[in-house]
Amino acid sequence: MKKTIHTTLTGKIRGFFLPLALLTISLASYAGRPYPVPNNAIMITKNLNNKKHKVRLFTASDYKTLLFTVDGVDGKKYTLFVFDLDGKLVIQSAIQNRETGILPEISAGAYLYEVLVDDTRVETGELKIK
Repeated sequence: MKKTIHTTLTGKIRGFFLPLALLTISLASYAGRPYPVPNNAIMITKNLNNKKHKVRLFTASDYKTLLFTVDGVDGKKYTLFVFDLDGKLVIQSAIQNRETGILPEISAGAYLYEVLVDDTRVETGELKIK
């Protein structure tokens, strides 16, 4: 048994244990407390999504910048529209398939978004920015 453990630790799997140990330590340090959420967190709720066009909205590591990407049909142009709750257009961004669009920081509040390709809605949802 000791030989197997020694071989595993000195073999190719050795590099896997360190990140797992660091992950375990970082998660354990928050045990019993809610995971810290940045002051400017962005929450995304999808209402309609399309399996043919996989839309991803996510934040950059600074939690301020919103990124927009689509894995869909080659050669298609995807447009993201972000509206405030009064229906006023706040941001519009257009990208090609498998590109990533960078959206500027949006002020705190609730917003609605929709993604269109060729005047066809492929996804809608809500953004809540704290």
